[in-house]
Amino acid sequence: MIKRELIEKHLEDMATRVAQLRTYQETSFEEFADDWQAIYAAERGLQTAIQNLIDIGAHILAGLGDSQWNEYREIPPRLARRHIIPESNVRNLQEMIGMRNILVHQYVEVDVKKIYVILREHLDDFDHFARHIKRFLVEGESR
Repeated sequence: MIKRELIEKHLEDMATRVAQLRTYQETSFEEFADDWQAIYAAERGLQTAIQNLIDIGAHILAGLGDSQWNEYREIPPRLARRHIIPESNVRNLQEMIGMRNILVHQYVEVDVKKIYVILREHLDDFDHFARHIKRFLVEGESR
């Protein structure tokens, strides 16, 4: 069973994190790279925004009886196969999930430039994901 309230809670938190992350978009790379507090905040904001994305996808798939996957990276293509998100979003979302894995498990190896590029060029990926999830919630599970 898909719990709409749970998904909406994750969507709201993800939107809050992304809005906070957008505050760094006008910062130059040099300023960002020299500000350890900004780096820490951006890393944590990205980690939790991506985790929300994962949790939303995993919950929907489980509610649809699809819980036979081994890695978080499998979630976006499974959502696309069910026409919940477009196939064109899969690769970017998988790359986001890969970044989350680095932030959580390989935090010593985080490339500040990659974080900065996500902040500048890929925050809209979260918005696109949220838009498709909201559409799914409106249209229901009848897909």
